[in-house]
Amino acid sequence: MNKAYGWTLHLKWIAVLISMMALPAYGQLMIGHMGHSSGDDCNIKTGPIPLNYSVYEKPKGALPPTMAHCKHVPNMGEHFVTVDLQGNKYRVIPIGIRLVLVEGGQNKTIMTKAPEKYTSGTINFGLNFKELGQYNILLETLENGKMTTKVTLPLHVGEGGGHGGHSGIGMLEIGLLLGVGGIAGFFWLRRKSSKDEENTRLLAEAEAKAKAEAEAKAEAEAKAEAEAKAEAEAEAKEAKAEAETKTE
Repeated sequence: MNKAYGWTLHLKWIAVLISMMALPAYGQLMIGHMGHSSGDDCNIKTGPIPLNYSVYEKPKGALPPTMAHCKHVPNMGEHFVTVDLQGNKYRVIPIGIRLVLVEGGQNKTIMTKAPEKYTSGTINFGLNFKELGQYNILLETLENGKMTTKVTLPLHVGEGGGHGGHSGIGMLEIGLLLGVGGIAGFFWLRRKSSKDEENTRLLAEAEAKAKAEAEAKAEAEAKAEAEAKAEAEAEAKEAKAEAETKTE
């Protein structure tokens, strides 16, 4: 029973570790975002919706994004955006997202995301920048039958314009290190457990062998004692018979 419980516990931990490593990009961003210390450029402290946000360039391959930006990203291509709403008011109000490219003072809509409630307080979505230039990410809500912009997040794409970004070792990196260490620990414990089980088995076999030998020895001694007793009784009976014969 203890062995079965141990294996169940090991399997539970390995499942947790695998699920951590298999998190989708948005899930990894949610962990990683908590570990990065946003500067004032990445915080909107006043206005209808106080928030902080980060923009991550999608890396090649399966590597998780770690470098966070806010007002400027250096390259075109796919990016992930994480927005953390401060307070509870707008967690229950549907929020729509619109990405616009600023051209000649006009906004050219590039992408829209239908309004929905973000009860967790975190908004995750992807963007694909196909042109260099100045963009605005607009957070909108429905008022009087039309979408109204509540927050404008400016974002410059391309070299120059200042970085407005932040980086560092955060929860994501620490989580991955812990995950690797956890897997190594699992296999070490598994090896140690197997060795302990082998030692226990050998000890049990030795004890069983010693017990069997002791029982066999006791049985042999009892048999020898019984044979000696029977022989003594036979001799006594024979001596008695001889004595009776002489008497006659």
